[in-house]
Amino acid sequence: MSKTIFNVKPSKEIPYGDQVKSLSKTLTNGGKSRGVNPAIYGFKRLRNYLLMITAYIMPFNAFRVKLNKWKGVNVGKNVYIGMFVMFDNAYPDYIYLEDNSAINAGSMVISHFNLKRHFERLVIARVAPVVIKEGAMIAIRSVILPGVTIGKFSMVSALSVVSENVESCTIVRGNPAVKIGKYNEKMINKDYLI
Repeated sequence: MSKTIFNVKPSKEIPYGDQVKSLSKTLTNGGKSRGVNPAIYGFKRLRNYLLMITAYIMPFNAFRVKLNKWKGVNVGKNVYIGMFVMFDNAYPDYIYLEDNSAINAGSMVISHFNLKRHFERLVIARVAPVVIKEGAMIAIRSVILPGVTIGKFSMVSALSVVSENVESCTIVRGNPAVKIGKYNEKMINKDYLI
């Protein structure tokens, strides 16, 4: 069976968070930063919010996968998404879950940050792709930050915060996540992969 191939989007700077109280300004600014009509931007944000909440509590993996795909998350074949998983709601299209990967209950994948403008001399507001490579597994309540790639057949232990790339066939854990083990890909039982 052929593997799913994604065309990963490049990182880009985004506007700093205005945190305006006006709905019309919020829609205008959001539409402008994404190059779409403000009404379309508003519709997509509302749709994504409803899909996120439904997927978050959905008891069936097949429906969680489908709902997150509709939201814009790029999902390969035979992917497991646990209950209470939260994918970035503003830029879900920057998240890539390759074939046979798994992200378990209560984990969070964030693909952007747009701080308030008074932090602009310290941190660049940006969106960056998050890629969970083939066969990788994210354990419960872990957080994957913008721009991170989790390597092929790697494992992220429970309650980890991953801010840097993880090599293939590596185990990481902690906050911040650090490498605690490495293994050979030959140890993976590929009989169960689709």
